[in-house]
Amino acid sequence: MSRLDTIKNNLGIARSLIVEGRGRYLGVTRVALNIEQVYRKQRQRSKFVSAEDAEQLLRHAHQESAEKIVELCKENGAIWVKFGQFLSCRPDILPMEYIFALQALQSAATPVGFEKIHPLILESWGAEWDQKFLAFNVKPSATASVAQVHKATLADPQQAVAVKFQLPDVRDLFDQDSLVFRSIAAIVSPLVREFDVRQVTDQLIRLTLEELDFRREAANLLKFSKHPHMEGIRIPRLVGNLSNEHVLVTEWIDGISLAQYLNAHPERARVVLSRLLHSYIQQVTQFGMYHADPHPGNFLITSDEQIAILDYGAISTLTADETRNYGALLLGLMGISSVRLGELFLRAGFLCDNPTVLEEISEQFIGNDRHLQSVSDRLNVVMEKLRANRVFMPDSFIAMARVIVSVGGLMKRYDVDFDYRPALA
Repeated sequence: MSRLDTIKNNLGIARSLIVEGRGRYLGVTRVALNIEQVYRKQRQRSKFVSAEDAEQLLRHAHQESAEKIVELCKENGAIWVKFGQFLSCRPDILPMEYIFALQALQSAATPVGFEKIHPLILESWGAEWDQKFLAFNVKPSATASVAQVHKATLADPQQAVAVKFQLPDVRDLFDQDSLVFRSIAAIVSPLVREFDVRQVTDQLIRLTLEELDFRREAANLLKFSKHPHMEGIRIPRLVGNLSNEHVLVTEWIDGISLAQYLNAHPERARVVLSRLLHSYIQQVTQFGMYHADPHPGNFLITSDEQIAILDYGAISTLTADETRNYGALLLGLMGISSVRLGELFLRAGFLCDNPTVLEEISEQFIGNDRHLQSVSDRLNVVMEKLRANRVFMPDSFIAMARVIVSVGGLMKRYDVDFDYRPALA
């Protein structure tokens, strides 16, 4: 698309924002002003209390603001829910009050009626589509931010399948919302030093755009399933002849979500979460491709305690050099290897005006007793040092680190120590 076409397209989206989406984005302005008032009040009150009470006021402000953002995401739906889900897996950039509040969005999407899905069915499978199935549940079994899943049974061969439909109007809303997010990021970016707002926003938009084409997800699933996954990891089979850009059909896997399973069986957290983390280490260091959307709703635990990995819209692929360099860097950061990190940072594409800073960060990190820290804490510490020293981090590394931090955060919540020996083997 030429620059002129891009400008015309953005003007068209902007026009639709004003005409069709005015109410949605007036709500954004209202919430932004309310949050600004929450923190202004907190700053004023903190001047007259002790440091301990000031910290409590700040936590309360975080909580109140996070709840307002959650309600806004629920109200606007689609990419707003996806954005909230994305941030709920980023304890490296948000206070934990935000993380806990935003986790409510992992199961907050609202399903649409079957009558709104039916036109897509007719377009995909024709008027006699029902002859392809012995049974088809018109009520969705699961709903995400951009799609919903129905359980069905194929007529030939007889097989239970999960049918994933893209929600109506999602693409139009995505075009509107992505323009708004980029505008907000441009305004907020100079005010936030803790992380690169524009980089995070662009990453979210890119991942969501990839998820809107189910043909890409089908290709991701096929490629991902061909790798020799460790025992206890299950990948659903694709039903390719019924899948297209807006519909994805895979085998149905019975199970409950990872969060439900851990809440019901906390004594099994060590076994399940260690297996999940080791699987991700295998994906990064051996396969060079990994599942990049690690919120708990994307993992099912079966009756025999296998981990079924769902939703392949966001799969990150590493080059051979990235796989080698990130693998070595990840093992070093996690305390599995004692290699010097400074050179690995440079080799992996990290940029800094003063290269000696990377070696200093490496020495500081190795000097700490890393084995007293959780996996997520280790990565958070080094990423905080990198940000504080204005080190450019490649998008692909940030995406990988977000995944490991998310899984490591679950391990920390359930008090699971990381045993490096299986990962090293």
